[in-house]
Amino acid sequence: MGVWTAKDIERQDGRRVFVTGGLSGIGFQTALALGGKGAAVTIIGRDSEKGTRALAELRRIVPSGAFTFEQADLADQQSISEFAQRALHKGQQIDLLLNVAGVMAVPERRLTVDGFEMHMGTNHLGHFALTGRLLPLLRSARVVQVTALVARWAKLDTSDLQSAKSYSPMTAYAKSKLANILFAVELNKRRAALGLSAVAVDPGTANTALQRHTSGLARWLGEKVIKIIGYPLDRVADPVVFGAVFPAPNDYTYVKPSRLIQRSGPPAYVEVPKPALDADLRSRLWDMSEELTDVRY
Repeated sequence: MGVWTAKDIERQDGRRVFVTGGLSGIGFQTALALGGKGAAVTIIGRDSEKGTRALAELRRIVPSGAFTFEQADLADQQSISEFAQRALHKGQQIDLLLNVAGVMAVPERRLTVDGFEMHMGTNHLGHFALTGRLLPLLRSARVVQVTALVARWAKLDTSDLQSAKSYSPMTAYAKSKLANILFAVELNKRRAALGLSAVAVDPGTANTALQRHTSGLARWLGEKVIKIIGYPLDRVADPVVFGAVFPAPNDYTYVKPSRLIQRSGPPAYVEVPKPALDADLRSRLWDMSEELTDVRY
């Protein structure tokens, strides 16, 4: 028997799926995998021109697929609100919300239009706000929040959530990715009231647009490593799809590649990083996120 891949999932007919970051990379491949199995998939991105091209490509590959595109910028709270209002007006329930979009290693400290540090503002606060605003449509849904391996070594100081005291590109990125895991665990802890489940996913290593902010040398070295241990393009969706269709064994697990040489092994559930077990830290981050985004769950 071969290695499990996203192509091995059962039919997804009747399921409605939203994918942020669905215009390229992991998000695009995830949309393709689920749409190819019959799900109605909406890809979400900030660039309408790229969205139109991505939509055309999805429909070319899967002519029978039900794909749509919606514009929303995760670094802009007003854009998130407007998108959510359009979705709520349509009133169609969402079965899977896949929070895939993200930025990595922005060289200098930059702010979103709302004044948030770019990594935290996009990767965490953007998805926190989006999920909260879509909550009426997420009853009995699963939320998949994409994180990264670097979250395992990150520390999250809520007194400097925006990296104003000290900024390092990878440190700021890692903080936002740890926040993603804390968010997913806390969503599960509140699922009795919220009516949904959640899981964080480390998608492993792949050559995607996420590396666009890294330096030329770092990008070159990264590409060499990815060729050795990373997922090939047709399998970059495996961990995200795994997290979308297989229930987590408990609230304190998340998905990651099961082997260093990722192409040789399927995704699997593992224990979350230790900070995600800290209920007080999760609660403080949640309260701060509500205050910053003005989105109350």
